[in-house]
Amino acid sequence: MRLFSVLSTSIVLLACSDGRESEVIRDDSEVQRQISRVETSLPSVVKDGRTITLPLHEWMHALGVPGVSVAVIDDYKIVWAKGYGIIEVGATSGPVSAETPFQAASISKPVTALAVLHHVEQGTFDLDTDINQYLRSWKLPEFGSAGAEKVTLRHLLAHTAGITPGGFAGYKREALVPTVAEILEGKSPASNGPARVVSMPGSTVSYSGLGYTIVELALIDRLGKPFEKIIQELIFDPVGMHDSTFEQVLPEALEARAARGHRLTGEVMLRGWYVNPELAAAGLWTTPSDLARLVIEVARSKSGNSNRILSREMTRRMLTQHREEMGLGFVIRPGSENGFFAHSGGNQGYRCHFEMIADTGQGIVVMTNSDAGGLITGLLVKSVAGAYAWPSDEQRPVSATLTDAIFAQLDRLKAPRRKIEVDDRILARYAGRYELVP
Repeated sequence: MRLFSVLSTSIVLLACSDGRESEVIRDDSEVQRQISRVETSLPSVVKDGRTITLPLHEWMHALGVPGVSVAVIDDYKIVWAKGYGIIEVGATSGPVSAETPFQAASISKPVTALAVLHHVEQGTFDLDTDINQYLRSWKLPEFGSAGAEKVTLRHLLAHTAGITPGGFAGYKREALVPTVAEILEGKSPASNGPARVVSMPGSTVSYSGLGYTIVELALIDRLGKPFEKIIQELIFDPVGMHDSTFEQVLPEALEARAARGHRLTGEVMLRGWYVNPELAAAGLWTTPSDLARLVIEVARSKSGNSNRILSREMTRRMLTQHREEMGLGFVIRPGSENGFFAHSGGNQGYRCHFEMIADTGQGIVVMTNSDAGGLITGLLVKSVAGAYAWPSDEQRPVSATLTDAIFAQLDRLKAPRRKIEVDDRILARYAGRYELVP
């Protein structure tokens, strides 16, 4: 596959005192030097005597990632945002820009957590009440004996509820999609199994998209509003996230510029993307700049400098390690002395990631339109951390896992491909329902 790189520089944004952003001169020399340093200083990857050192656009080509969008945060401001590559391979496609929306996948979960915790502070919910007390249109079946621990919002937000683990595969855009209750019950047309408590609540972390779908239903039932409207009012509007939505039929203005998803092989997905009706778990469309505004708000709230969603006290509770590496909706790095929090996301055709150091105001958001995009993300984080002098304990070497995945993708794209005809009788043996790991 031949991938043509198209670079698109966005405006540079600085935060005003009232929380809005103002446009500054596009060709600021120091900003441009930093951008160039990030683009050309991605780490070398070494395995079995093979060493590869490439600038960003060459890594994109080598790994088959058509488009990447980045927002870099320093001193609690978006210091630059930039798009690389193209929206769709094999079409007359525009370049990716800082305003190109991507599917954020599981980054939907911390957004949902913020909305729930806002209502905990308002007294609408209690973190330690049986979740069934808030559910009206569907109930979570009891686990074990009558005296067993009940599932609570605290459990659900921290993935310790013991709910059926896993993620979601999405639905073709022309397909019939299930309701929230059908998703939770695993009833047709839902493609997942039912939400059930399969291990003792509070005993361990088990990542569960269905757990967050239960949270979604609790919000809808308790507030009497569509989930999309709840998040718009509580999160998007106060923070100024104007290119973000949970609507699965995208508004025309967003659909026209949305990045199309791509497989590991570089092929574009049918009709561009799948629909994800599990909104709280996987349904967010957004841009790196919008996500950067949100994580800046969270970081500033932790220090009490901005409280448009949560109080300082609640933000600190949210960003406290609950069990293993989970806070309430966010991933927390154990032992971090700098207030590190993060989350990643992966829907079919998209990979994205953010991480923020709350106490220094440094961070990055990366969104890609490829199943191979996570490989680029890991390299970009390392490059930005070096360019912006993140605290030494927050700068990490390229892991062996990432290295292995990069070389596996390089080898995959080099391998010759040929079409093989398979007898329909053989294919029929594989028809059925499968459970996928996240």
